[in-house]
Amino acid sequence: MDYSFDGTGGYKVSTGIAGLDVQLGGGVPPGTTILLLAEPGAGSEIFAQQFAYGGLLNDEEVFYVSSEQPIPDIASEMKSFGWDIKNYLGNKMLFIDEYSPRFFYASPNETSNKPSARDFLKQGSDSLNRLKATILQEREGKYRGVIDSISFFLRNYDTSQVVGVIDIMSSVGKITGAVHIVLMTSGMHDSYIENTMKHECDGVIEFRMRERGSEIERSILIRKMRGMIAPDRTISYSLTRKGIELETTTRVL
Repeated sequence: MDYSFDGTGGYKVSTGIAGLDVQLGGGVPPGTTILLLAEPGAGSEIFAQQFAYGGLLNDEEVFYVSSEQPIPDIASEMKSFGWDIKNYLGNKMLFIDEYSPRFFYASPNETSNKPSARDFLKQGSDSLNRLKATILQEREGKYRGVIDSISFFLRNYDTSQVVGVIDIMSSVGKITGAVHIVLMTSGMHDSYIENTMKHECDGVIEFRMRERGSEIERSILIRKMRGMIAPDRTISYSLTRKGIELETTTRVL
């Protein structure tokens, strides 16, 4: 992985978001599992796509579990930001589609490319088991992973089952050095579930939005990050045609 020396004897992995790497002193420690907690519209999914593309540029394999939108939509969004993944698909970029199976029987035959009934049954219908299998899949080289989002699993499975899979992901990451990003929708779950997820992950980044006059101010709070003292201020960011851009200086908002 693209390790950068942070001056303290440790090495860090670039997130692919330059401004965040600056705030983190070069990146995040290898083997870190990070929770991105954000309300809809805050841009966490753009962050996740940018993180994934950063891995591809770093010659890493990337797996991207999508339960919130169709895979073609994600690829199209990434291309609109200049992150064209066409040449990586089936090679370095692996999508795991947990969105389409939810609507398999609701989609009209003439507008969907459905597998045969036998093939569909072979795929299995348990999304959490497929997620676990993806996490446990053996990989020869360096890689990173994205789950977009864990809120889907928390809505449909017992919390302890989902936490167990995240615990496995964290353990695998520490063994392999892979960095994982887990998206979660803030305000959708009760405080117990939210705090449990914050506890389980090595890092927590909260995306915040608030209205000030006619403008929307966006900021992130790095609530915790393994191996470092988190900044004591929020960090302003913007959604641009190049993706997430963070201020290189911090200020209280």
